[in-house]
Amino acid sequence: MNATASKVVLITGASAGLGAAVARELAGRGHRLALVARRADLLERVAEEIRSRGGTAACLPDDLADPGAPARIVEAVSRHFGTLDVLINNAGIGLPDFFGRSDPDALRRQVEVNLTAPLVLARLALPMLIESKGIVVNIGSGIVRLPNPSLGAYGATKAGLSYWTDALRRELRHLGVRVCLVELGPVETEFFDAVGRLEGGDRGLLGPTPAGFVYNAMRDRPPGLMMAPLSEAARRIAGLVDAPRPLLAVSRRVIWPVRLAGAFFGLLPVLADLAVSGMIRRVDRERPGPVPRRPEAPGTPPSPSPSPAEEEGASPQVMASRSDSR
Repeated sequence: MNATASKVVLITGASAGLGAAVARELAGRGHRLALVARRADLLERVAEEIRSRGGTAACLPDDLADPGAPARIVEAVSRHFGTLDVLINNAGIGLPDFFGRSDPDALRRQVEVNLTAPLVLARLALPMLIESKGIVVNIGSGIVRLPNPSLGAYGATKAGLSYWTDALRRELRHLGVRVCLVELGPVETEFFDAVGRLEGGDRGLLGPTPAGFVYNAMRDRPPGLMMAPLSEAARRIAGLVDAPRPLLAVSRRVIWPVRLAGAFFGLLPVLADLAVSGMIRRVDRERPGPVPRRPEAPGTPPSPSPSPAEEEGASPQVMASRSDSR
């Protein structure tokens, strides 16, 4: 595949945040885009912006938590473009809360969107990607290096995505398909603003540090110096379409210290356990949350799911040390 040729790129989570920024960056480089997100109105707005600048963008609104979505999306890409050169698995949901307070249905949705959908999309798109000797880009998270209980389920999905990325890269190497993992740190997107709209958002997880309180990595959003500019993250991720590589850290100034800290605590896990446990006790003492919700009995109508702190344009990478988009 010619690195300078116009490619057909499928981007999930493209209605806002990082996904939309990557779409704009790739359109500016002449690539043709298939855009996926749940919010059709916002998705069409991004596509119209790209078209107004002379680019090509097809809107494929769908909900990746629906098991039938990947098949519909791949069929639509084949119908619109006849081929696929690049799959960017960017969509992600982050529900910042401790596991014992999490809604079981919301946990399942996180797994569907963050892990199941990327696997199934790639599997269904594989014939086209093999034919074009294409590229798969998976948006992971630096949180897997230093686990944070306030995003435990989210981190588990990203750890699974990381493992599968390595396995898939080795499986497809001899077929000419390149597979890339983006190890993403905090990015300046809408994720942290969305946290305040969560059901139970009064718990304060991943919001601003409350007035009069000391910063707590289990409760507060990362400080500004840890946040990568959205334009920088989009530019570097878009660069993988023309120059793929196995692993990309965004940004290095955050990811490398987290890798080192993760390695250190891996050797002395008791120190990490003590430190994190102390921070969680502070959260409970300073602002106790409600008792855990009991899972509903089989056959009872499900309670309304919380609105996730979801960036359909960004995997919400929240570093474990403070521990974004999708």
